[in-house]
Amino acid sequence: MTLHLGNAAIRSDNDAADDLYQAGLREQAAGRLDAAIALFDRAMSLRPEFPEALCSGGYILQTKGHAAAALAFYDRALSLKPDYAVAWFNRGCLLMAHKNYEAALESFDQACALKPGDANFYCNRGAALVSVGRAAEAAEDQKRALALKPDFIKAALNLGNALMRLGAYAGARDAYRRAIELKADYASGFAGLGIALKELGQFSEALEAFDEALRLEPDSDEALANKGCLQLLLGNFAAGWEGYEHRWFKGQRLTLISSAKFDLRAPATLAGRKILVVNDHGLGDTIQFFRYIVLLAEAGAEVTFACPAKMWRLLDSSGAKVAWRDDKDQSGDFDATLSLSSLPRACETRLETIPAPAPYLRAEPDRVAHWRARMSGEGVKIGLCWSGSSDFRVDPRRSIPPVHLAPLAELPNARFFSLQKEDVASPFPKALEGRLIRFDGIDSGPDAFIDTAAIMANLDLVVTCDTSIAHLAGALGRPVWVALKHIPEWRWMHARADSPWYPTMRLFRCADGDDWTALFNEMTPEIRRKFPG
Repeated sequence: MTLHLGNAAIRSDNDAADDLYQAGLREQAAGRLDAAIALFDRAMSLRPEFPEALCSGGYILQTKGHAAAALAFYDRALSLKPDYAVAWFNRGCLLMAHKNYEAALESFDQACALKPGDANFYCNRGAALVSVGRAAEAAEDQKRALALKPDFIKAALNLGNALMRLGAYAGARDAYRRAIELKADYASGFAGLGIALKELGQFSEALEAFDEALRLEPDSDEALANKGCLQLLLGNFAAGWEGYEHRWFKGQRLTLISSAKFDLRAPATLAGRKILVVNDHGLGDTIQFFRYIVLLAEAGAEVTFACPAKMWRLLDSSGAKVAWRDDKDQSGDFDATLSLSSLPRACETRLETIPAPAPYLRAEPDRVAHWRARMSGEGVKIGLCWSGSSDFRVDPRRSIPPVHLAPLAELPNARFFSLQKEDVASPFPKALEGRLIRFDGIDSGPDAFIDTAAIMANLDLVVTCDTSIAHLAGALGRPVWVALKHIPEWRWMHARADSPWYPTMRLFRCADGDDWTALFNEMTPEIRRKFPG
């Protein structure tokens, strides 16, 4: 009799827990999350091992911003029910939201394996794959999601994003158009379409797409920034700088958009003004826009520059009177605080008024002498940089597989010096390998570009696809030829062989299709003409 009563009590507790759980789901569906979590808690007090209630409770905790507690609920649910696909999926979404992409991908892998017919699972796993640099696999996941659910708008958008990472611009364009066909008022779809069309060189159509995105969502940072970059590429600086202010999306901006204006033609208006400038981009951008700090300081402004300490030594070679501080320190009272990349806008720079002092940085004489001794010998000295950052988030199409450098071997009197800090393991053309001089330990100390600047001072020409090397050579006033893909970043502008930012720079552009070998076949005889003999 006792055993029978015990089983009856267990059944009663289980039934009550189920009832409470179902009531919690109803409250959750109605948006009454506090009431829902209270019901889930009561259900789990009756049945501690209740994975469904744990998962639902975790979702509510995640929605309310309690990430650690939500993760604990998901993990407990999965310890009780390892094949619980929804818990794996929710766990992955939580980890994605907190940028723990590798762990998120592991959770999505489990969810997809357990429930291979769920389009949402593949869509989210594809997003995680893009975030860890596996764009080709991501595109396949989005295609699978669309096969399972042909009207899946988010998967169409994500497919476009993955194809953009792969440089498959026509495919990306078609994916964004599919998203728009599914949702005619999809601002993100039009913004993505604009980016793809820009990369395809269809500039007027790209501007139309951005305008439509902004009609639908006037505050879209994505559309504003990308339209601004296209306007800068085309030389429309007045409008372009305004859009460029939205390059940092909401929650990522380092400084507020500033209304400050600086008239470099009227130094008296700048004398004594206290200005804090905050570095907001990579090292190449730091070098490019530092010219404005030099000019502001020369006009008498009291400029404080918050930037990585490893750049101070190089930038201090300008001789400008600048106060340096850590790049995360924005404390103190200033007349104006703004991002470094906002200085062109603040100075109302137009195409015809780009300040291009050369040089505005200098290599250190003792380092120049040190490297001169190591680089002694006859022949034209050419520095080569054929690969940029290995970070997959940086456009990989700016890097050049070394095999395409082979035409340079036709220069019999040239000696080549590697400017790669991180040498890439890709096979190097045999005709050049024996003529390429590599140096170990370049810039191995705490200061960036100190050795590279000194090496450049001993070169006759710098040839590079990496923008930080290009900016450095230009700022030093060294002859530099830049190899660009067909549609480059905005700062290299469109369809011109010179750069208004650097008087000593020449630009070589791939034709449509980005044939790097053809580019170096064009560049090689130009080097021979520049350095005959």
